Amino acid sequence: MVITRRNFGKLVGAGALGGTLGMTTMGLSCGSVFTDIENYVPIGLAAFQEIISLVAPAEAAVLAPIIAIVKATFADLTSIITQYQNAPAADKATWLGKVKTAVNAVIAELQQFWNDANLPDGGLASTISGVLQIILSTLAAFLPAIGGAVAVSAKKLGKTLPVVAKKRSTKQLKLDINAVFMQYGYTGHQVY
Repeated sequence: MVITRRNFGKLVGAGALGGTLGMTTMGLSCGSVFTDIENYVPIGLAAFQEIISLVAPAEAAVLAPIIAIVKATFADLTSIITQYQNAPAADKATWLGKVKTAVNAVIAELQQFWNDANLPDGGLASTISGVLQIILSTLAAFLPAIGGAVAVSAKKLGKTLPVVAKKRSTKQLKLDINAVFMQYGYTGHQVY
């Protein structure tokens, strides 16, 4: 059987590959994915900070707990990736599971932020939802590359954003985020 990326993801998900062979292959095929996630996190966090700067101070105060949680989940993701990369081969599978969980935690908390935000202004709401969708879709695109999928939240939220995975380079990620800010007239809000 030829092991393509798609087949590999299926095999890992099914537990068909194990031991040293599976982890060596995972290390070789996913090394750049972890670097991509590490490079992505500061951009996603900067975009989230720009979103927060658009929200009225009174609303930002109400959202302060979820804002803190979102920032913490981004920090946790970075930390867990570092721990995965530094882990001995025998512990890689455990840390890989934690990376998948951390990516899904960021997605879930961004969805919670969107659910909790009370945004009466149509342009502001469109800007924030547009930027959040770019962050969410980019995060979701990393999961299949590491044998994961977007987790279905146990929490039922009143409103959520669609999560359609889209792989982006860091340059494209910045361009897409900045295009949303510009589209709705927030030209002073860019990520670099």
